[in-house]
Amino acid sequence: MRLSDRTLEGRAVISADGNVIGSVTELFISAAWHVEAIRIDLRKEIADRIGADRTLFHRGTIELPIKFVQSVGDAVVLVIDVEQLHEAHRSPSTEVDATLEGTPTGSARARE
Repeated sequence: MRLSDRTLEGRAVISADGNVIGSVTELFISAAWHVEAIRIDLRKEIADRIGADRTLFHRGTIELPIKFVQSVGDAVVLVIDVEQLHEAHRSPSTEVDATLEGTPTGSARARE
């Protein structure tokens, strides 16, 4: 099956425990043209349950590495359940801090 980013956008995302957690909004592709992650717009109750940031006007979103996707069809099915989402999603600020800490001057910049 061949899919494009446009056909995936808006597809339901289902956790391993059968909960519809939200829908696909973006794909993240590496320089080598491999899908690295997906961004998911979370349903309100799921965002609250896992502690994802959201506001009155903006849904909570998470970036989830592609290794947590089991299959893609009419819906995107994950290999993890709702409780594991909090630990599994990517936090861009955490990744940047971890990258900076690996450099000699990065540690100081990460603390500023």
